[in-house]
Amino acid sequence: MGRSEAGPAILETDPPPATRAAPGRERVLAAALRLFSREGYDATPVHRIAADAEVAAGLVYYHFGDKAGLLRAIFEETLGQVEASLEAAEVAACDSPREGLDRLVRTAFATVARNQDFWRLGYQLRMQSGVKDALPGAIPLWAETIRKRVEGLLRGAGHPDPEPASRALFAAIDGAAQHFVLDPDHYPLDPVATSLVDHFTPRTQSRRTR
Repeated sequence: MGRSEAGPAILETDPPPATRAAPGRERVLAAALRLFSREGYDATPVHRIAADAEVAAGLVYYHFGDKAGLLRAIFEETLGQVEASLEAAEVAACDSPREGLDRLVRTAFATVARNQDFWRLGYQLRMQSGVKDALPGAIPLWAETIRKRVEGLLRGAGHPDPEPASRALFAAIDGAAQHFVLDPDHYPLDPVATSLVDHFTPRTQSRRTR
């Protein structure tokens, strides 16, 4: 991944992924994500996931209850990675509001860069109509939980209109991440991160930290 000389690099350190119970559970999650994304959630039976993960079908039911529970676990894994980025940003914001926004953007991008396959497949998965039916209301609720924490960071930074700005920043981070996983060798994450931080940092904060 290329780096811009004009701005600070994307963070090399990345929050660890959410703790999982066992290697078998991890294999099931990875297999489900692959198959749901490639063949569709509705068209993928549990026994097909078990075969791909090389585990007994009973292990899938033991860990996740049913196919919807497995789908929920995939999205909870995504949410755990996003929450780790938010926690890093909230800690950094205690020292400097601009540093908090900078840490949010760069840690989020670093997470996607380190887990490209997971996020590429996850983006494909969440657009399927069957996914929304299997988790009614859950995905918008998770998204709103994240957005409110982004709003808190912007409010702490003194942004004059943090609610709509949080929606714009959340969408910008998400959109940039999608563009990156489509073309990771050429998408300029570093300068995009710098541009986002500059744009969403209130001008008084920006002048104070430069």
